Amino acid sequence: MRSNRCVIVGCGRQGARLARLLEAERYQVCVIDRQPAAFQRLQDFHGQKLLGNGTDEDVLQRAGLEDAYAFAAVTNGDNTNLMAAQIARVVFEVPRVVCRVYDPARAGIYHDLGLKTVSATTVGARMIRNLIIPPRILRNYQLGDGSAVALEFKVGDAVDGKQVQELEIEGAFRISSVIHDQVPLVPTPTHIVRAGDSLFGVVTADAMAQVAELLDVRDHAVNVPSKGEY
Repeated sequence: MRSNRCVIVGCGRQGARLARLLEAERYQVCVIDRQPAAFQRLQDFHGQKLLGNGTDEDVLQRAGLEDAYAFAAVTNGDNTNLMAAQIARVVFEVPRVVCRVYDPARAGIYHDLGLKTVSATTVGARMIRNLIIPPRILRNYQLGDGSAVALEFKVGDAVDGKQVQELEIEGAFRISSVIHDQVPLVPTPTHIVRAGDSLFGVVTADAMAQVAELLDVRDHAVNVPSKGEY
């Protein structure tokens, strides 16, 4: 039985922020970094601060990784993050392993190795693009193991006047609610949607591209993760 322990390699701005967020959620947190000065970012932090190399198995063992629920590698080096994450996943069999990657081109490689990645470069670019071009897909987030996605989107002119059943895909996409003029409702299959309505639904991850095309939001589906990116 694993504990609620989380081990973070890298005490930069992101690693320190992540440590505080997890501690606030009452997780036992250990942060590893090779530079003593890095821990100055963790004032009033009550978790463990461990000086050492995050790819050293002895250091990871002292961090309690063999009993940990989650592991995150968020150093400034992609190769270091990959190596540390692989050790956590393969050697220590940590259930949830995530690593940060700066080079988006590597995300697919990491994915093929069974690792969940966060590309700060890609996420940042998408956020800036959202500010420049407001997306019709307002937000989306993974459900369960990631095989399905909950999303909210704005109805555009291309699907104005269509029935809900015309927009759904059997076994792949279902619309659960509609907000029209700030009034929420559970739609019937024949309910007609109008431009400007907000629709909420659930779609299987592998049908996201098909749904984006069906709803004519291909140019705005900026939040849809590509292979290996979250």
